[in-house]
Amino acid sequence: MKYISILFFLISFNMFSQSITGIVLDGDYNEPLPFANVSIKGTKTGATTDIDGKFEIKVAPGTYTVIFSFIGYTTIQLSEVIVKSNKETFLQVTLKPESNQLEDIVITTTSKKNSEASLLNLQKKSISLVDGLSIQSIKKAGDSDVAGAIKRVPGISVQGGKYIYVRGLGDRYSKTTLNGMELPGLDPDRNTIPMDIFPTNLIENILVKKSASSEIGADFTGGTVDINLKDFSFSPEYTINFTAGYNPDMHFNSNFIADVKSSSDWRGKDDGLRDIPFDQSISFVRVNPSISAEDANNLTESTRKLTKTLKPIQQRSDLNYNFGFSASNGYKFKKDGESTIGYIAAIGYKSETSFLNDFYRANVIRTPNDGVQNELVKEGIFGTINTYLSTLLGVTYKDSKNKIAVNFIDLQNGESNALELESQGFIENVYWGEESTITYTERNLRSIPINGKHTIGDNLFTVDWKFASSKSTLQDKDFRTTIFETDADKTFYLIGPNPIASPSRLWRDLDETSIVGKLDIEIPIQASSFSGKISLGASKISKERDFNSRKFDLIYHPRDTGIFGGDPNAILAEENIWVQLPGTNPNSNRGTYITGGPERTNVYNSKSENDAFYLSSELKLSEMFKAVIGVRFENYQLRYTGEDLEGNTFDNELFIDDKDLFTNINLIFSPNEKSNVRASYYKTTARPSFREASASYLIDPVTQTFFLGNPEIRSAYINNYDLRYEFFGEKNEMFALSLFSKSFKDPIEIAVVSDDTPNDFTARNNDKATVRGVEFELRKNLLTLNNLTFNVNSNVSFISAKQTMNEDEYQARLELAKEAGVEISRERELQGQSPYMINIGLLAVESEKEIEAGLYYNVQGPTLEFVGAGGVPDIYSEPFHNLDFSASKVFNGKKLTKKISFRAKNILQDNTESYFIFHKEKTNLFRSFSPGITFSLGVSLTFK
Repeated sequence: MKYISILFFLISFNMFSQSITGIVLDGDYNEPLPFANVSIKGTKTGATTDIDGKFEIKVAPGTYTVIFSFIGYTTIQLSEVIVKSNKETFLQVTLKPESNQLEDIVITTTSKKNSEASLLNLQKKSISLVDGLSIQSIKKAGDSDVAGAIKRVPGISVQGGKYIYVRGLGDRYSKTTLNGMELPGLDPDRNTIPMDIFPTNLIENILVKKSASSEIGADFTGGTVDINLKDFSFSPEYTINFTAGYNPDMHFNSNFIADVKSSSDWRGKDDGLRDIPFDQSISFVRVNPSISAEDANNLTESTRKLTKTLKPIQQRSDLNYNFGFSASNGYKFKKDGESTIGYIAAIGYKSETSFLNDFYRANVIRTPNDGVQNELVKEGIFGTINTYLSTLLGVTYKDSKNKIAVNFIDLQNGESNALELESQGFIENVYWGEESTITYTERNLRSIPINGKHTIGDNLFTVDWKFASSKSTLQDKDFRTTIFETDADKTFYLIGPNPIASPSRLWRDLDETSIVGKLDIEIPIQASSFSGKISLGASKISKERDFNSRKFDLIYHPRDTGIFGGDPNAILAEENIWVQLPGTNPNSNRGTYITGGPERTNVYNSKSENDAFYLSSELKLSEMFKAVIGVRFENYQLRYTGEDLEGNTFDNELFIDDKDLFTNINLIFSPNEKSNVRASYYKTTARPSFREASASYLIDPVTQTFFLGNPEIRSAYINNYDLRYEFFGEKNEMFALSLFSKSFKDPIEIAVVSDDTPNDFTARNNDKATVRGVEFELRKNLLTLNNLTFNVNSNVSFISAKQTMNEDEYQARLELAKEAGVEISRERELQGQSPYMINIGLLAVESEKEIEAGLYYNVQGPTLEFVGAGGVPDIYSEPFHNLDFSASKVFNGKKLTKKISFRAKNILQDNTESYFIFHKEKTNLFRSFSPGITFSLGVSLTFK
């Protein structure tokens, strides 16, 4: 830390000054243009762009004309560039090559501040189909994390407040990368990274690539979400922000329930309070007459060491609050004036409290005579505290031909849940119950991405390399569930054995590491009839996951559990713990003791290796036509070590061995400077996740559902077709219309295992599926009155996703259809698909007073969450209509800029609901709760 402090001091010791900074892009390839000349007209002041196309010119306050030039490119003059005292004026310019020009052609225009323009320019010049959000757009809406921001990207929906669906496709068909490199998993039950763990104060932009190019991994279909970290600034910049949020239904509520906190819960990390208090490898057996005195004593002492709190405590709920700090600066070496070293440092802290007093969850079963009926219903209250801590440190060195950047990112999340539910069993197991559940999950993602870019010779070719070592950990710590059986009048309280299970304690650990290495080489080519570049490269991705689970039951012997009076905390009270009395039969002694241990089917190791090589050519055949043709080879292997339910063991066994060639072609026709017509074809794959290609048997302790791995599952393959027209107008206006079609072979779905096990799910291959859709995007300035501008930013997606059922599923559904007297098709909706997504933003900006206000609406159609089987119907989520309002005001000073923002989230106060659907008819409610409306107020201070 001493050396970091010295570095921060040296490169921050600058006087406040004003400057013109910016980036120059190559108009043909939308890449940074190094060595371009930037000068102030009428002076000798100027600069040359570095390897990233960036520049900085120190100037006095005033109005300037800035000239941008490069040999063989059109010269551009930007007039009316206004530089204010102690302010940085940012410019972005695109220079276009001029063919066969005899003299410079000068285009004069006025300057523009960088806002959403850079992202629109990237979309315009990209070889693949790209959508995304700039940090400026994110700040306007006031989103604190990526999950809240990205739902406004065309074709994007967010499930569970954190998981991304692209073009209506579930999380298996999307990939998350950080600076272009894959990350390890952070959830044993999901394929993608939870997006709420990424705070927006660490990022520069979010790009969603919806079509393939050879340098991108083939394991995606919906899209690749690339989160790009912040880069350093040219001059000193320090920002502090704080936001507080209040929900009338959730905060300052004295009925809130929670777990007992450890001393370090505030930073998203348990201090050991919830650790297993004895040897994790021990398995405890039930008390029996032959138990030895040593084992009996160990059993008693181990039981005593357990945390005795089994019932959530009642307390007053807190506000939501979010704090962030960032510092950045760059320093030029005086010797050559071209070499620069810069740093970026950012920390973030967020705490969110949620309280649902109307949580509902149900299971159903269908019988031929009575139709679909509730089998189990749980209702009650649900309290959650989520804490996030983020850190970003980065150092970058660059000169005119080289750039090397080293970053360190650490994301910590602690999630504490508490539930108190009234349950009622119907049909076979008729009972009333009272359930208390306490869970704590600790997540951490740590990554060290390193990258370099080098220009060889006089732009002979460029070498771009990346390396990242990442590790993710998840710890489910001491999940406690207690259910007392009672009656409607609460005249008694008993524990099991049937239908109520014994009180349980669960610990799960997931450790996943990934090593990613990439090497890309670009060689420009120039011929008499065309120009372009050849790209080739290789990558290697190694991932390894260790997962284990330990589950313990609390047994009271004999089963006279009425003595607890329905109080979960009495179960482990000292006077109720089992002790073997000297000279007695152990079975005759009374008390609570622990049984269980490591779960053999919930302990596994899985490894994957993906070696890839690619070759691509980007050819500009004329001023209006460009073709990109590429091929990518991937060798993917997945190995598994573990044990299945039947006791079969697997030792590093090869479950998946795929060797595939993936082709892609992107054609771009540009009839004029403002519009593109794009057509593309590409082949992709969707590989099973670690838990899916396994023999494990996993439990979700909150929903009480189980997942059964499938060693026979295969990778899915998809043929993708895209057609898009896009028009880019003035002042960040644009219009785009996209058509896409995807054909799946062996698609993977999560489905109920059988009628007899409605809470057991597995992954399986179906025969085929198709996804077809249309996307519309519009950014338009509706009205301009002096300094006041009104604009709309909207996108709409309509998607038809059909799954052809395999023979087993079809026959099971056909039999039920005959009983109901209805006809069915061989096709049904694809799991995770949404038939439509609508995002609309209306924004008003007063540029002189720097006031902004916006309304943001989004909704997605009914989505198939779980595929039913036999007597268990499908489960669909209902559309959730979300309307947010945000407003902000900026106060500019010489050395300090202040910003005040206000936001109201979920103004419509819609409910979250999912239903069982049988033959296209709603039958029973599966899950529901009311998130309420949240108001937030924020303050941001920027020092320069």
